[in-house]
Amino acid sequence: MNLRSVELFKDFSDQELERFTGVVEQLELSLGDMLFEEGDPGDALYIIEEGAVRIFKTIDKASGDEKSLALLEPGTYLGEMTLIDGNPRSASARAEIPSKIIKITRDNFLRLLREYPQAAIRLFVSFMQVISQRLRQTNDELVVMYQVGKLIGAAPPTAELVRGILERTMAGTGSAWGVFFCVNDITGNLEVAEAIGKGFESVLGLKTGLHQGLAGLCIQEGQVLKIDNIDDDIWTEDLPRFGYERKTMIAAPLLRKDTPIGALLLGDPMNAPEFNSANVNLVEAVTSEAAASLEASLMKADAASREKYDRHFFRF
Repeated sequence: MNLRSVELFKDFSDQELERFTGVVEQLELSLGDMLFEEGDPGDALYIIEEGAVRIFKTIDKASGDEKSLALLEPGTYLGEMTLIDGNPRSASARAEIPSKIIKITRDNFLRLLREYPQAAIRLFVSFMQVISQRLRQTNDELVVMYQVGKLIGAAPPTAELVRGILERTMAGTGSAWGVFFCVNDITGNLEVAEAIGKGFESVLGLKTGLHQGLAGLCIQEGQVLKIDNIDDDIWTEDLPRFGYERKTMIAAPLLRKDTPIGALLLGDPMNAPEFNSANVNLVEAVTSEAAASLEASLMKADAASREKYDRHFFRF
């Protein structure tokens, strides 16, 4: 276990790190293992050393329906407030891939606070710095979600809705490239409904099978995929290319009761070498909100087309 590699401890002195060595333990989780469940006692802080952990709430225990709240990656942590108040967990946490977790129990932290207050206070300062950053990210996300909600509430035509969602999500994640696929109900294929970015004309009108390419893969998996290097990633090593791919991408399905409505793909983050977990969480929230609205818009457009066809039919 190398605490120095964890963002939370990067500015600690060697002496301070030695103080923590005696109060931390390492957990290893396999895919799908629960770190904790909603309602469990809040008795520890967890720091993700390797892997990824999804935070979620169970909506319906009978059906197993869940609401994803966040996907946390190496260097991030969860449960810091339990070191102070010890309240029960407000959500559940599950390993998305095999993960290594650093655990600091509340009892051990309080002992550290009594015996080595300087080291414990340094940890609190690190907490505050990261919490401040999270609050800024949350403010940006709330602005995007408000804009998307306002757009959805206006119930614009499908083309305007799709472009508006894509534009706002790209702005919120700092993306230079975006593609929005919709599912054609008649053919069952994916069709590019909108594309924004350099060379977007090359993918307009593109049609692929429902489970082809990166867009099809995220639908098949039913989850948001973050690709840091498309040429060297386990998700994409055997996927066919269709021209919309970029080195760094986020691919998100739009699902309505497990029925695919479309997919949203982003690429080329402008302010960082790759997307982060906050970007993933924002895209997941937007697509979850947008799926029902897009389904209703497509149904409305289909009904209007059928009505127009019926009028023409009776006229002749």
